[in-house]
Amino acid sequence: MKSIFKLALISACALSFAGCASVTSGTDQQISVSTPGANGANCSLTSPDGTYNVRSTPGSVTVSKSKHDIAVLCKKSGYENGATTISSNFQALTLGNILIGGVIGIGIDAASGAMNKYPESVSVTMKKETAPSAPVSSSSSDSSVPTS
Repeated sequence: MKSIFKLALISACALSFAGCASVTSGTDQQISVSTPGANGANCSLTSPDGTYNVRSTPGSVTVSKSKHDIAVLCKKSGYENGATTISSNFQALTLGNILIGGVIGIGIDAASGAMNKYPESVSVTMKKETAPSAPVSSSSSDSSVPTS
């Protein structure tokens, strides 16, 4: 009888975590960053939770999931800086906690950031710097005066 009770208790515990986003999808996520037409850019991804770097695009980085958006700034010599924002979105998987994990599961997902998700990839537009136009030089010699 005790072994059946233990098995039932273990099964109930396992089911209670089945919908928990922190268990099923984790608290970290990989994001791919590209800079079309400007490969080799260095990009910084910054949020209140930390700063992450992609040393050369295209590349990817693992970030901590959070409710905060991530600011992306890419730099490359000969190009204007490119910037964008990666929005944090609610992960629908968290809704399973209402039925299975209850308030405790939702609280864990909220505290860990697991209830949020970022897009899997982001593309940052970078424009080539335009060369400054050469100033028009004025000649000090007057072509109407004959030279000897």
